[in-house]
Amino acid sequence: MTDNQTLNFQSNNDKAKADEIWAIVEEKSKNQDLELVLGNKTQNLLNKLVTHSPYLRTCITRFPGFLCDLCLLPESEVIPSFWNEFADDAGTCVNKDELSKVLRDYKAKLSLLLAVYDISETWPLEKITRALSDFAGKALNIALNKILEEEIRRSNIEIKIDTNGTLAEACGLFILGMGKLGAGELNYSSDIDLIVLYEPDCIRYNGRKNVSHFAVKLTQDLIELIEKRTAHGYVFRTDLRLRPDPGSTPLAMTVAAAETYYQTVAANWERSAMIKASIVAGDRGLGTQYLANLSSWIWRRSMDFAAISDIASIKTHINLQHDQVGKTFEGFDVKLGRGGIREIEFFCQINQLLYGGRHPEVRVSSTLSALKALAKAELLDIETVEKLSEAYTFLRTLEHRIQMVRDEQTHTIPEEPSELENLALFANFDSSSDLEKKLIIHTSYVADVFDNLMPNEHGQERDGYSASAIESRFKELGYRGPDNMAHIVRKWRKSVYRALRTDRSQRLLEECLPELIQAFSTMNNPDAAMSRFDQFLSQLPAGIQLFALLNANPNLFALLARIMGLAPALADTLSKKPTLWEMVLEPGFYSPIEPSHDLRSLLSNLLKRAKDYQDVLDLTRQFTDEYRFRIGVQLVENLSTAEESMKSLARLADCVLMELVPKVEEEFERRYGNFDDGAIAIVALGKYGGGELTLTSDLDLVFLYNAPQKQSYSDGRKRLSPSQYYSRLGQNILTAISALTPKGVLFEVDTRLRPSGNQGPLVVTLETFSDYYRESAWTWEHMALTRSRVIYAPNEVARYIEDTISGVLTRNRDIAALATTVIEMRDKLAAASGTVSCWDLKEVRGGLIDIEFICQYLALKHGASSPDIFTPNINEGLIRLRDIDAISQQDAETLSNAHILMQKLQSIIRLCFGAEKPNEDDFSSSFKDAACRVCGIDKFETLKETLLANQQAVLTVFDKTIGV
Repeated sequence: MTDNQTLNFQSNNDKAKADEIWAIVEEKSKNQDLELVLGNKTQNLLNKLVTHSPYLRTCITRFPGFLCDLCLLPESEVIPSFWNEFADDAGTCVNKDELSKVLRDYKAKLSLLLAVYDISETWPLEKITRALSDFAGKALNIALNKILEEEIRRSNIEIKIDTNGTLAEACGLFILGMGKLGAGELNYSSDIDLIVLYEPDCIRYNGRKNVSHFAVKLTQDLIELIEKRTAHGYVFRTDLRLRPDPGSTPLAMTVAAAETYYQTVAANWERSAMIKASIVAGDRGLGTQYLANLSSWIWRRSMDFAAISDIASIKTHINLQHDQVGKTFEGFDVKLGRGGIREIEFFCQINQLLYGGRHPEVRVSSTLSALKALAKAELLDIETVEKLSEAYTFLRTLEHRIQMVRDEQTHTIPEEPSELENLALFANFDSSSDLEKKLIIHTSYVADVFDNLMPNEHGQERDGYSASAIESRFKELGYRGPDNMAHIVRKWRKSVYRALRTDRSQRLLEECLPELIQAFSTMNNPDAAMSRFDQFLSQLPAGIQLFALLNANPNLFALLARIMGLAPALADTLSKKPTLWEMVLEPGFYSPIEPSHDLRSLLSNLLKRAKDYQDVLDLTRQFTDEYRFRIGVQLVENLSTAEESMKSLARLADCVLMELVPKVEEEFERRYGNFDDGAIAIVALGKYGGGELTLTSDLDLVFLYNAPQKQSYSDGRKRLSPSQYYSRLGQNILTAISALTPKGVLFEVDTRLRPSGNQGPLVVTLETFSDYYRESAWTWEHMALTRSRVIYAPNEVARYIEDTISGVLTRNRDIAALATTVIEMRDKLAAASGTVSCWDLKEVRGGLIDIEFICQYLALKHGASSPDIFTPNINEGLIRLRDIDAISQQDAETLSNAHILMQKLQSIIRLCFGAEKPNEDDFSSSFKDAACRVCGIDKFETLKETLLANQQAVLTVFDKTIGV
């Protein structure tokens, strides 16, 4: 209804009552320098309240003075004033009967207040629902305090409270608000869903029975005080059926019993329900700890696509139970109907369950806030969120209008024409047909969005392959051994593997089977891909998650086929950690890997959620595995170059160590204290030092420490000397990096490049490091030092190490002796390796070792006169050597081109074959195509010719540069 419409009062009494109230408001405002808060709309608003809502008409009759004050009070002061008056009046109550009246009076006043600001469109939906929810929380706390006061007077309990505390806050019992109350979004005539829990050890009970009986009786008294209808009405209807197993559990449960239930037998819908849970009354400290303990159960890092079907079945059941099929306007339930409020809430909660484990920022209870958080995290597109938010606001506002008429807990649009027209006008529409049009626009959109998310309850009607037809299908698709492939499928169907032993996993397998077989057939060797997938399945602990994920995202079949067909190393990783699959659905999975600062920030925030030190280790491994998998997939999909992937892997390792090592130090210091002037340092060498890691590279690390001068022992409970302290700390860091935990190994580490190698201590002082390299180190150790990089140390310690290394590398040398030593070393390595193929890119003559030796030899040869040439990266080193004429432009280009080509090949070979030496006989046509694609060469024969030519050119440069 617009402001200019003429109201048709339903009775003369309505008009008389409206005129009477309006006269009082006008009279009250005459002698005040206040304009009516709602200006000229006030009288029209009053007419609406009286005409369209018998309930609000009753409220006005009960509290005409309150309405007058409300119309005159500045809007910013309305809620603060209301809360203050509520607290004052409740505080003067001497018993439960007096409090009962105050609670009911103020609930009616709040209903009137919110109707004024809702109907006048002065307040947004969130402010309306928040005020209702806040009142519920305050009423519960006030009522609980009053009941506890009486129990204390009866000497049944003792409660000690702080100076500014309340009895409820220290009583050992807390109340969870569930559903709309927990989310702070109660509707106008909502009931309140509650779960009452208590900690027996925190309740000092002196009564004649037991703590359990006391908690249940207290809950009953509380519910009666809130829910019972009296001459003054009621406060809220209450519902305690969301507690664990409500048919067989008491109204108040112990915390331990509730936690055990949720961690063992709770259903998926209960996880969804707990998203909105919050502490609304009682002992907030206990409640906060309880919700923290349940967090890992609610928010699983594994995307639970299998749970979607469970939630879909709930929605289907609701539709059937409430007979909403086919209803779009008359008799439509704005909450439970198709495209209604519940579908928006389910859509939001499902996405929160899917992504909340990895994205803590979406763990919010309010529906509108959660939608915004999902959009901000780029998990939902902005247009969808905006339209769903608009629909939600419209539907909730319409729900309020429906409920305001008679203060009934209904969500149904009336079917009787006069009531329908009354609702339309009350909701600010010119007619019921206008309301219908707007409703259908919103509900149609919501229904489409919801249907696109939810799978069919009985699976997506895909035809499986019969036992008799499966072999023929394999033959049609070009498999080389259709009989063997059919045997694999028969084995799956017989539930030989643990992952396929449930009816649900078998059903999901059958739904996926056509797409799986089709996807593998696109590989050059489909039999090999299928066999690898069979091996993958044989190692899976459970299959439901994998098949549910594929079912929900059919585009993943092609990626699965490429990984199984091209990258057995990745397939092996996935068989051990199948939840890595879910990473491909993350926003930005296919985007370039984040810069160092962002990576560190992501890991740092993740580790803040760690419960203990073991959790730190597991979370770090999980984070690293996910990024390694992402880098590997990008390489398989040719979305990143070999150079980019190597740099990304080195950057990942840097960030992980910089975040993990301080955690190891903190844990170590708890037992042994620390040294004021001491510090540990870590130096990277080899491919890690050069930022050229592959997916199977280990980390070459050297551990050093700065010994304190004045402190003989650490200041912890267990005192250690500096050498003992840093030796153990270094070992703890090494263990944290390389130990096998339930989450696997973080990185393999090689410490043989430390002073004296395996014969020397794991951690040495800065002075020992300096003395060793100046006086005792072999030439090959100096060569290795050219690829060094300090990755963890305080600034002054890092500078000392860098100065030491620079001093060693820039010393004057006997060039002839240096060349002889380098050649002897290369000959020994060649003899030890034996005959190698051109695909053994590191060991083959003219391969990566030869390029590295050339660069290291030239750097040591010219280091004394050109100290700025040193860099751990080979390609950068070649540029610097060329710039000082240590190598010709042509030779530098020869080495650089060969190095880049072999790095590309090494990256794809390591990805597909792991660390084992490659054999050309094992190269499938799929691998050959991938290798050509990575290297930018059309044919494999051309690629091999190019590789051999480059290796021969490198060998020529080696002989010319170092030959003696």
